[in-house]
Parts: sequence; C-alpha cells; structure tokens
Amino acid sequence: MAAASRSPALALLCSSLLMLAGAAASGDVLPTMDRFHAWRAAHNRTYATAEERRHRFEVYRRNVEYIEATNRRGELSYELGENQFTDLTSEEFLAAHYTMPPGQVLAAREAVARLLINSTRAAGGGGGNGSYSGDAFGQVPYSVDWRTSGAVTPVKHQMTCGSCWAFAVVASIENLYKLRTGRLVSLSEQELVDCDRTPPDSGGSPASAMWWVALNGGLATAWEYPYESRQGQCRRGSIRGAAAVTPNSEAALEHAVARQPVVVTINADTFQHYMGGVLSGPCDARTNHAVTVVGYGADAGGRRCWIVKNSWGDGWGEGGYVRMERRVQASEGLCGIASMPYYPVM
Repeated sequence: MAAASRSPALALLCSSLLMLAGAAASGDVLPTMDRFHAWRAAHNRTYATAEERRHRFEVYRRNVEYIEATNRRGELSYELGENQFTDLTSEEFLAAHYTMPPGQVLAAREAVARLLINSTRAAGGGGGNGSYSGDAFGQVPYSVDWRTSGAVTPVKHQMTCGSCWAFAVVASIENLYKLRTGRLVSLSEQELVDCDRTPPDSGGSPASAMWWVALNGGLATAWEYPYESRQGQCRRGSIRGAAAVTPNSEAALEHAVARQPVVVTINADTFQHYMGGVLSGPCDARTNHAVTVVGYGADAGGRRCWIVKNSWGDGWGEGGYVRMERRVQASEGLCGIASMPYYPVM
C-alpha cells in the first residue's frame, strides 16, 4: 500500500526529469530560466501560483527572443532590452493602464480641436493665443534640451493608473513654472487624478486638464498631495490656460519646443521593450499615450530626434526618456507625435 501511495509522486518526478532532459536537449531553456530568476529578483516580481510563474516564464522567454532577434538587425538606430514589462504580452501591456484608454484619446482629440477653434476665433481667423504654426523648418536652434537648463523635474512613475495624461500635463506646467519664475517645483499629479472632472471629458484629457488647473488657481505640490496610483476623494484645498500647436506639423512642434516643453500624444505600442537609441518605428499614428517633449537634437550619426519624457519610472528606456526620430515623411510625425500637441500658458 505504501508503494502504491508513492507511485503518483514517482510518476510526477519522472515526468519532470523527462521535461528537463528534453529542455536541455532542445537548447538554452535552462539558462533562460536562470535569466528569468535574475530578472524577477531585479524587479521584485512574485507570482501567486506555480502555474502563473510558468506562464510568465513563457511570456518572458518569447519577449527575450523577440528582443534579441530585433537587436541582431544591425541597421536599427535603437536597441530593445529587458525592463519591468518583459513578463507581459503586448496585449496585457496595453490593457494594464500604462497608456490611455480609447475614451481618453477621443476626449484629448476633441479638446485640442476646441483649442484650435477658440484660438482661430480669438485671432480673427489668423491664429493666435500664442499658438505655434508653420510648415517650414528653420529659424529655431539646431538643438534644444530643457533638462540642461534645470527646467525638468526627475522622471516619475505613474504605475498602472492610466494617468499618463496627468503626468504629461504636470511635467509641462513644472517646466513652464521654472522658465517663468526660476523655481523648479514638483507638482501633484494626484490632484488632477482626483479632482479634474471638467465636462465633457470627465478627466483624462491633457488639454482640458490644463484649463482645470487654470480654473483651480494652480496645483498643490507633490509633497502636499502625494501620488497614490488610484483615483481618490478630491482634497484640493498659475496657469492661464492651454493653447494648441498646429497639428500634423513637425516644423510647428519644433518652434513650440524651442520656447518651452510641449505635451503630445503618441502611439506607445512599440515602447514596451525600448532600451535606448533613436526609435524609428515601425509605428503608426493611432495615439494612446501622453508624454512631454522636452527637447530635440540629433544622435552621433546625425539622425534627428525628439527628446521625450515618459512616466514609467527611470528604469525604463534612457533613464525614463525615449528619443524618437524627427522630421519623418509622415506629416503627423513618428507615432503621431505631431498630431495634437499643446502646452500651458502662464
């Protein structure tokens, strides 16, 4: 009877040994498992069950294979690598609220359209309200990086709150406040997440969020109203508003960024595994994420690029930043970066 009770365990052990033998014979699965354990330790990742751990290993392994296969293409101007998202499928990554839900994207487009209409009316049809427009490059510095002027706060981490719009808006206001007053202050994204319910957007539109800050008389500091990665009860206790850059014109965006950092919405589908270099696609203009352009320039090989501040922590990309190819053939820019830019007005 004792021997019979041990037989299921022996069968399971034999099965496991056969699987390991097969894995060893088929290639480098075991070294990849070691790499997975090291990655888990580096990112403090734990899983509730052994089944979930096996599933996440398979996702990790496929992502690593994709990363390495991409990096072997020597003609690329950028590099992929492992980061905090390497155990997620692309579908899970997009669904985890690191980017903007479709409703927020639509609200952002509608808000920018209203800004452009109001700007045109205010100027009698000729543009105005400080808007940047134009189709011709030139008459701007060859390169701009507002970080070197001390006008950019450290990279922050939105986590999985779907609040990229709040981080992009706050970054642009922090930058403008520094340029106008000489003081660099970290402001509160959580106040926007909790309190901005401006109709018709009910929160989530960067352009409308700028107007909400103007109506509110400013923002609390991050120390006074710390970030919690979730929507909570509004506890609110200056900018004048927002203006839009002419859409679908990288030239207009260059003129704007030469004056101050600018909020843009982009397609972040290709961002999951980005590690460094100038991202050059492929990437279409179906925007789903809000970020802040804090400068532009070129890499060592002369490839023109935008310098973009993200909100996924400084462990992602180039210390929390991504460089994106500039002056591409598409009028909306790479990943739609020029499709609907806007900035706060003080």
